[in-house]
Amino acid sequence: MTARFSLGHSPAFAEHPLYPQLDDGSLVLRCVVHPDDLRPDGVEVLLLDGSLLQAAPLGEWQALQTTLVSFEALSTALPLPVAGTLQELQTLLAFAAEQSHLRDKTRQLAQALHSKQGDLQRLVDVGLALSAEKDLERLLGKILTEGRRLSHCDAASLFLVDRRQAAQAQLIFKLTQNSSIATRFQEQRMPLTKSSIAGYVALTSTELNIADAYAIASEAPYRFNRSFDLQMGYRTLSLLAIPMLNHRHEVVGVLEFINCQGVSATSGEPEVIAFDDVMAASLRALASQAAVAIENRQLLDEISGLFDGFVQASVFAIEQRDPTSSGHSFRVADLCIALARQLPLAPLPQVSCHALNEEGLRELRYAALLHDFGKVGVREHVLTKAKKLPETVIDNLRYRVALAKESLQSQMLKRMLQAYRQQGALDEAQRLQLEAELARECHRLDGYLRQILLANEPTILSEGEFHHLQEIQSELVKSHDDSLTSLLSEGEFCALAVRRGSLTAEERSEIERHVVHTRDFLRLIPWTPALQRIPDIAGAHHEKLDGSGYPKGLVGEAIPYAARIMTICDIYDALTAADRPYKAAVPQEKALDILQAEVKTGLLDGDLVQVFIQSRCYLQPQLLALAPTGSFHRHVCDFEPSEHKHG
Repeated sequence: MTARFSLGHSPAFAEHPLYPQLDDGSLVLRCVVHPDDLRPDGVEVLLLDGSLLQAAPLGEWQALQTTLVSFEALSTALPLPVAGTLQELQTLLAFAAEQSHLRDKTRQLAQALHSKQGDLQRLVDVGLALSAEKDLERLLGKILTEGRRLSHCDAASLFLVDRRQAAQAQLIFKLTQNSSIATRFQEQRMPLTKSSIAGYVALTSTELNIADAYAIASEAPYRFNRSFDLQMGYRTLSLLAIPMLNHRHEVVGVLEFINCQGVSATSGEPEVIAFDDVMAASLRALASQAAVAIENRQLLDEISGLFDGFVQASVFAIEQRDPTSSGHSFRVADLCIALARQLPLAPLPQVSCHALNEEGLRELRYAALLHDFGKVGVREHVLTKAKKLPETVIDNLRYRVALAKESLQSQMLKRMLQAYRQQGALDEAQRLQLEAELARECHRLDGYLRQILLANEPTILSEGEFHHLQEIQSELVKSHDDSLTSLLSEGEFCALAVRRGSLTAEERSEIERHVVHTRDFLRLIPWTPALQRIPDIAGAHHEKLDGSGYPKGLVGEAIPYAARIMTICDIYDALTAADRPYKAAVPQEKALDILQAEVKTGLLDGDLVQVFIQSRCYLQPQLLALAPTGSFHRHVCDFEPSEHKHG
């Protein structure tokens, strides 16, 4: 026979004539009475006869996972005495033993495959978990936790490479975990050099598998830093340092796994063992997944920061056209977030059900910051129109009045000259009469000018206050070419007859179109799914619940809930911001009264206004900063009272 194997048999087989011939040292014979005799050490082949089947049922013998040979079948196949029987029996038993070996090997391979599949499944699960994590700090913690679970190690550390410094790249000791001792960890930065294990791995992209960190060869370019062990009373033994490579094969960080946990082959007690190749392969795969997840997270954070900077820079640039309203969009955004954060706390279920998650808050904030971006489409002379008539037109009116007065004086002097020519003299009474007439007419023209200047102020006027403008318009005066013209042109009269504010109907329409410009501009941006409602939210901040708003005249639920939040905050800031020519900045309590009045007239969401007032979210410190001061420039979101007058 070519190989020794063990053969189990019953006591009865020891009496068989073939037994002495088999007991020649070529195989190991073992007498068995019960299945327990083969636990835990078994045999390759078991001769199963009637006595063994009487001792235990067939199922228990089969559970031993050894090759069973029926002694009765064997006796039938090899009757005695037959020449060559022993050789055939040995061949048959050897074949049975080989089957047993193959079955054991197959079972071991199946177990290894199952274990490998389990490792692969765990890696897949880890990859999914890492890709789903949005917070970088939690992501790094998951990487270490999953790595320790895969490797059965006691501790792990994570280092990130920071190449943003122009002078020298840095190694950031970002996180550590240790099952044996509790540690208070603080992030550390150090120069990226080959002198440390993590630095060497990061700079060379080389994996280091060290059996004993205290036994590193003296000629190695790196050294193990023992300060942690000394301070904490810890003993680092086995250490596996793996570079985390991104898709460009650049090292973004280093994973260190410390003290792999195993069992002593001699004592069976737990002990620290070296990381084997199989374990290293699994951790290498984890490091690759971690590198992709970290880079993706950092890239998303950078994109988010870049976009946030773009939004703020856009708002800053646009508000430079309107210096006194600078800060309006930022204040409205802060107010919107302050109010939105009160939604889940609201006692009203119809409000709390609209609570926004972090993505919703971000969407609302961007919409609020950009809600007035469309004023780039409003002509500057309309946007900055402080009064009903521009100063150049007022100067022209002053010149027109002055010219009319000069014309009257010239007419008086002509009448005096004519009297001298006709009468040879001008009596004192006649002279005084002419001068009195001139003074009255000049005084009347000066009064007209004062009324024009007063009407030019964008106060709130009633219909009855326009008669004096009609009287002024009917006044005919001479122009520079001696032709007669109205003191007020039709366009000037229409501008001065504006009842509220300083804008004509056409100019007000142009101002209102800033919302359309905002919406159309924002629709050009390829928003992510989480932010795709920004154009509609920003474009609806002047809509009113009763349909009287603009630009679409949306009614009730058709107005996005976030836009209803913004409308309240926009009005409040417009009321409490810097002084306007036709209305001073109102006190907070008055502004809140106006909001409630707008609710009563069906313009604003009453539930939201109630939450806004009761939560006092408008009193947050960042919202109490003084509004900018300076000369007035009209803002597209200036609040003007509705047709329903507020008390």
